[in-house]
Parts: sequence; structure tokens; C-alpha cells
Amino acid sequence: MKTLIFNGSPHANGDTAAMIRTLSAGLPGVVETVDAYRTDIRPCIDCRHCWKTPGCIFDDGMHDLLHRIADADCIIIASPVYYSMLTGPLLSLLSRLQVLYTAGRFHGVRLITRPKVGAVLLSAGGNGSPAPAEEIAVGLLRCMHATHVGTVCAAATDTTPAADDTTAMAALHALCRDLIAAHEEFQQNPQ
Repeated sequence: MKTLIFNGSPHANGDTAAMIRTLSAGLPGVVETVDAYRTDIRPCIDCRHCWKTPGCIFDDGMHDLLHRIADADCIIIASPVYYSMLTGPLLSLLSRLQVLYTAGRFHGVRLITRPKVGAVLLSAGGNGSPAPAEEIAVGLLRCMHATHVGTVCAAATDTTPAADDTTAMAALHALCRDLIAAHEEFQQNPQ
């Protein structure tokens, strides 16, 4: 099983990182993380090049990343919640998935053909709702041809670190089992 995790946190040892470590430890196979704060991939500028010709006008790390997405069995979107939303750098990075949407919409081509399983990890504090962040993340998973298996939110990180949130940690272990089971089902019954 190959898992690709999109990490939207600026902190190497923060709450989102603790959730990623816990999930990664329970997943079999290869787990790779893409750090949105440390990538060389530019955001989409809506130049509409991909409307006319499949592909992006930018020649950066996104081309390689699209291959890694296509090759993955499992996609995870992990982010702190800022003002009820995924972090800006993560949204900027994933805005380049526009090329996947336009390939299908304008050119009748599906660039990601193999179905995947996916999940969302959110770390949130304060009194805002993580629901908008989850909704956007699920839409992004769908764009990558990943079926959303579940979401885990450590919802009180302003008072309890995610690593100490026993409910969130238990939910991460359960999510690991669900992702593995869903992946095995996809292997037995390809869509």
C-alpha cells in the first residue's frame, strides 16, 4: 500500500504532525509526506492554459507530484484549521489539481484512473467549525479519485495537544483499520 500525505502544517512537531505520525505508524507499506510549506510548487493562477491544452503552463514539481498521486493507493489531507479552513499553503499547493478537473471537463480525459482511498486529518482549537475545511478536503480527495473513508479531528488543540487527545488518537487507530480494509476491498473489487 502506498500512502501519500499532504501536510498543511508549518510545524514539524505540532498537532497535525502528531496525528500524521500516529496514522503513519499504523499503515502498511510506503508512506510519503508532501509538506505544503516547503514545496517548490507554485499555486494555480487561473491562466486557463489547461482549458485549451491538457497540462499546466508551469514546469515545476507538480508534474512529478501528479505521477505520485496517480501511483498512490491512499491519499491523506492533513491540516490545522485556520478560520475554519485548510491552511493557505496547502490550498495553494492543491489548487494545482485544477489540471485534473479541466482534463476531464474540457478534454474528456481522466488523468487519475485508478481509484484510491482517502482520509482527512484536522487539528483545530478555538470556537470555529472545522466543517468547511473538511468539506474542501473531501472535494480535493474526490478530484484525486480517492473515496473519503473518514475524518479525524483533534478539536481542542488550544487546550489539549492532539497527542494527548485520547479520543482523537483512538479515532486515528480506527481510521487506519478502515483505510486498510477499504484498500483491500478495492484490490479485490477494482472499480
